[in-house]
Formats: sequence, structure tokens, C-alpha cells
Amino acid sequence: MNPPLLRIRLLGGFRLERDGGAPLAERWPRPGARTVVKLLALAPGRQLHREQIMAVCWPHAELPAALRSLRVALHTARHALEPELPARGASSYLLGDGALLRLAPEAVWIDTEHAVALARRALAEGGGPGLTAALAALAGELLPEDPYARWAEPLRERLERLRGEVREALARAAPAPGQDAPRPEADAAAVRLDWARDLDRAGRYAQAVGVLREALAAYRRQGLGDAAALAAARLAEALSRSPGADAEEALAVLRAHPPGSAAPDEVRAAHHMARSAVLSYTGRYEEGLVAARAAQRAAEAARGPGLPVLLARSLAQQTVCLGLSGRTAAAAGPAERALAPAEESEDPAVVATVLSVLRETARRAGRYRQALGYGRRALALAEQAGRPTATAFERANLAELHLLLGEAAEAERLARSAVELAAPFGGTALAFALVALARVRTVPAPDDAARLLDRAERCAETGGHLQALDEVRAARAALAGAGGATGV
Repeated sequence: MNPPLLRIRLLGGFRLERDGGAPLAERWPRPGARTVVKLLALAPGRQLHREQIMAVCWPHAELPAALRSLRVALHTARHALEPELPARGASSYLLGDGALLRLAPEAVWIDTEHAVALARRALAEGGGPGLTAALAALAGELLPEDPYARWAEPLRERLERLRGEVREALARAAPAPGQDAPRPEADAAAVRLDWARDLDRAGRYAQAVGVLREALAAYRRQGLGDAAALAAARLAEALSRSPGADAEEALAVLRAHPPGSAAPDEVRAAHHMARSAVLSYTGRYEEGLVAARAAQRAAEAARGPGLPVLLARSLAQQTVCLGLSGRTAAAAGPAERALAPAEESEDPAVVATVLSVLRETARRAGRYRQALGYGRRALALAEQAGRPTATAFERANLAELHLLLGEAAEAERLARSAVELAAPFGGTALAFALVALARVRTVPAPDDAARLLDRAERCAETGGHLQALDEVRAARAALAGAGGATGV
């Protein structure tokens, strides 16, 4: 009897599913066992020599110790993949062949292999529907929980190149029967909008800005005003998050490309939402609130699949503006109303954003345990969506919550991991992470805290984010009040 098909998903985060059989545990007792499965799933031919695995998982261990660790990891992995496996039974999925370990070819399905095969077939055939399906299959960051794992880099780079090829082919694809004749430049711009969204979520803001500038220029050349307004809204938000952010340039882009009198409500909502986001970054919270409410009205009038996302974002943005302007009593309502449309959208990044806002609202109200629950859910979804800067932000905020609850060790762990994750991106993401770590170290290591705040201030100034600068100043005041160094 054939075993149930095991599905290994690597895009958007490591997940396992089986088509029947006993349910699989979400948490494994040994992280090394998960790494063994990941390595085999990424390896050409799904197989590796035992020594190759030991070199990655236990690089500094002596050979006898590494062999013992590998045996324990294999035992854990086999029973995690097949909970009903008898004590000395042979695994249906993770096989040993002398010095080689491999995943069974007939019993294991891997999403990256499926996506690559789909993309190759679509590129060979050149049809729009096939290319669209391939691009959807390739969506998601490869193992976002392992952002610095060198063993994942070859496939990560290969998938990024393949996505680029599919996007370019999709822009050139001939229309299906019954469709209008293609407009190559406009179609390529539409593909760039989707590409820029993926870049933005991956924290690659400067690249997203470049791609969006190209899309906006293409729409302008084609005289497509509504499409240009949508591209301008996306560009303005990306500009406000990119290194050396220039809010005035972002606002100027929006002024230069307003929605037309007959523009779809979705475009209007995106325009107002972008304006609200840019204004809130610069501390103009009342103006930002007005724009967020305008975005909500347009979203409520819109029709189509994008409505839940627009509505959730506009409501969450109102809570941000209300909370940062000190109107905490009124802040909770919009965020609570945002959760239902966010979940309806089934977009983990949007749900994570709303939960993050709810976490901050609960923290301001002193409901730390409730805030912790929201924060943990937001962190899991940010990781699932492959958003490294959002993940670092959530870890930093969870660190501060654990500190408020007197759980210093967990606060230190989360703050350090936030700094490590945010370091390659710099700017605002790193500023918040450094502030969290400085707060953790205010009492035990005040001089270290002062140095961290100096660095955080430089990052906040580079990012041009007023809230980040305010957080640095508040942390400096707390450090001075605790009798520590000032860092100035």
C-alpha cells in the first residue's frame, strides 16, 4: 500500500502536509531535524551524503559527536514526517542508501520543484495563462525563517532569476482568444507593479522604487492616467520606506498623478492610503487621519477582489494616526474593525499588519498579555509572508513586551534576533530593533545601551521616520532616568 503523499512547502516558510494519515506536529523537539529535511528538499536529486549534512548542521563537532547528532535528528525527522511509524520501522519518506540520505521521489512532493517545472513549461509554451500560473506558483520567499543560510542561497538566486524571466515573458505574451490585442509596454508595466509588491515585502525598497518608476513612466507614455495614479501611489509608499526616504518627493509624486474624475474607487483608495502613510511617517498625524478616512470611504465604495485589503489597511492606518497623535481612547475601534476584512483577504501580510496595530493598541492600554498574543500571531504571519523587515519589527516589539512583563531573557533573545535580521536593511527597521535592544540593556549594561541608541538615531535619521526618532529620544530619557550613560 502506497503511503500518503507528503507535501513539503519551502516558499513562504517551511510547512508539511500529508494527503491523509496521522496529522503532523507543527513543532519538532529538535531544530536540527527540520534542517536535515530542508537540506534534502533543496538538494539536487533530493539526496546528500551524510557528511555534507553534518558539515552544515554541526560544523564544529568532532566526528563521533556529529554522527550521534545526525542519528538523533534522523530519528526525530522520520517520526515527525510519519507519526505512526513503529519504533524500528522503515520510513516511507526519508530513506538511507549507504552513505546517502534522500527523500523518496514517489512519496514526496516539493513546491519549489513543482514551481520550477511549471515555469519552464510556461516559458517554452509562451502562453499568458500558463505564465500567470507559473508566477503564482513561484510567489513567496524561500525559507524566510533562514534568511542567512548559505545553503539556501543557490536556489534562492535561481528562483529570483526564474521569476524575472517569467515576468518578462508574461509582458510579451500574446492574448488568449477573445482578448484585446496586447499592449506590450502597458502589460510590462502591470507585471512590474506585481514585481515591485514582492520586492517591497522582501524589504528591498530601493529596487522596488526603481521598478515602480519604470512602471509609472510606461503608463504616462501610454496616456493611461488611472494606471499611472495607481503606480504613483505604490511608488510614494515605497519612497517613504526606502533608504534616505524623502517624504516631500513622495507627496510630490502623488500631487503629480492624482486620480481622475472617473477613476475607479480602488485607485482613489490607493491614492489616499499612500498619502496617509507618507504623512504619518513625517508626524503629520491629523492630515494622515483625514487621508486614511478618505481611503476607507473609497474602499467601501469599491468592488472587486482588492476591497478587503484596501478596507483593512485604511482602518488600520486610522488607528496608527490616532494612536500616535495621543488619541488612544479612539484608536482601538478602527483596528478592531480592520481584522475581519484583513482575514477575508487571506493575505498574511495584511493580517499581520492589522494584528501589529492591535498589539500596539493593547500595549498602550496596559493589556500586555493580550498584546503579546496579537504580537505572536503578527510575527508568525510576517514570517509566513516572507517579510524580513516586518518580522524584525515584530520581534523588537515582542522584546519590549517581554521586558515590561519582567521576562528579561526572552526580551534579550528577541531583541538580538531583531537586530540581526534588520541589519542588512538598515534604516527604520534597524532603528526600531536597536531601540528595543537598548531598552533591554538599559539597566544591566547602560554604556552598551547608549551606544546602541547612537546607532539607532543614525538609522532613524537615514530612514526619515519621525516615530523612530521619537522612540530613540524616549529610550534616551529612560536611560538617563535610570542613571545610565546618555550617549551624547
